[in-house]
Amino acid sequence: MEKVGSFFSDIWDTILTKHQEGLFNTVCLGVILALPLLLVIALLFVCCYSCWSRPGDGGQRPGRNKGKKKRKRKGEDDLWISAQPKLLPMEKRLSLPV
Repeated sequence: MEKVGSFFSDIWDTILTKHQEGLFNTVCLGVILALPLLLVIALLFVCCYSCWSRPGDGGQRPGRNKGKKKRKRKGEDDLWISAQPKLLPMEKRLSLPV
């Protein structure tokens, strides 16, 4: 316990020494000491955001309806790329003079 108290006492002495040396040292020391706290806050925010903002449909789990397929709406195109692409008719292709 004495070593922990000594450690924080040494840190406080360093802070006071740097503060007495000038304003620039105080600002730099404040930024350096604030970076770990800012990192912890950012990690906490990212973790909470990723846990609570998962897309859901009314609280249902995504694995419940695996056997059911969605019905296609009218006018909804199939976005899969087919194995054989559709070719343009010859009349619609631009031709260059030879």
